[in-house]
Amino acid sequence: MDESLPPMASRQGGGPWGFLLTVFIGCMNNAPLMTARLILPMIAMQAGASPGFVGLIAAMFTALPIVFNVGFGRWVDRSGTLVPMVLASLLIGVASLLPILWGRPAMLLAMAGLIGCGTVFSHVATTRAVGEIGPPEQRTRNLGLLIAAYSVFQFVGPMVAGVTLEHYGKDWAVLSIGTFAVLALCGLMLPGHLFTCWTTLRDAAAARPRIRELVRVPSLMRWLAVSSVTSSVVTIFPFIVALHAAEIGMSASQAGLALGAFAIGTVVSRLLTGPISRHVRAHVAISAMLGVGAILYAALPAMAGFASFAALNAALGLVLGMSVPFVLSVIYSVAPPRRVNEAIGLSMTLTNVIQTLMPLGLGLLAARLGGAVMSWMLALLMLGAIGLSRKP
Repeated sequence: MDESLPPMASRQGGGPWGFLLTVFIGCMNNAPLMTARLILPMIAMQAGASPGFVGLIAAMFTALPIVFNVGFGRWVDRSGTLVPMVLASLLIGVASLLPILWGRPAMLLAMAGLIGCGTVFSHVATTRAVGEIGPPEQRTRNLGLLIAAYSVFQFVGPMVAGVTLEHYGKDWAVLSIGTFAVLALCGLMLPGHLFTCWTTLRDAAAARPRIRELVRVPSLMRWLAVSSVTSSVVTIFPFIVALHAAEIGMSASQAGLALGAFAIGTVVSRLLTGPISRHVRAHVAISAMLGVGAILYAALPAMAGFASFAALNAALGLVLGMSVPFVLSVIYSVAPPRRVNEAIGLSMTLTNVIQTLMPLGLGLLAARLGGAVMSWMLALLMLGAIGLSRKP
């Protein structure tokens, strides 16, 4: 067996092939969110939409998942991951057909909601499938490999869709997003992935319907708050890129490449997650990432050219990239053992609340005070989260 892959993959899902196929399927459902966060605001701005409406589009990516995240996590705990992954793929695929079926501006809002639900649901299920591989001390590394793979396709997706939007128009750009979901469905039909194997390990009685039992775990709630911040500053970033690119006059393909630089930075950092986790405690690493990331975010409005903007994006990706697997690993360890997915679903709900309200507020601020204030507010949010991440 390839020693670079999780050692227990062979026991749970067809060896290295099972692990790689599981990661591939997860990536195909993850790439659409980063891509749509860039493309849909650009389509709206090309049509003359205001920053407020663009902020509403960004908010819709998380508004719908807020309602369903905890229930979805509970469903995964009870039923396994296969059927939920199929549903997630179908939601993204249907969203990509909306421009053909419904050509009004409200279509962008519906698309954002469906893509947001599909990607978040997929992330919950994939995290559980990959998190079950190997002993607990290898969980950070395994999740780091998964999220590093996410980053590769978060580079490919925006770059391809940006070029498609610039040369072939919005309909083809949106259909390129749906292609990822089609590939995910094709992967789910192949044998050996961990989504099928994990259905034999589920515990139908695991998830009880009392969320207050999770809320009463102080360490879990503190790290759910940190997770909300670290996830928000990463997932809102395409919204920041789209508005800043419009302000400095970059083309859609340049904006896609600039966002791709961020993704490349996250790939590099997440590949280093395993070695760093062996030498640096999670709370120390996360505090350092938040501090340096805040400085870089605050400097973003000063980047007026493509080269400097792309370089800062890459530096941000390098700093913030591994924060997500580190925080996920901590949540996995502090959550009640049989309610891990429910805890992850609660984490996504809290994150989505922030990601729903924040773009609305930032969009209104940008309309009045300019785009720079968005970056500065996010920098302050990261600095505030350092206090919560100082204890394991």
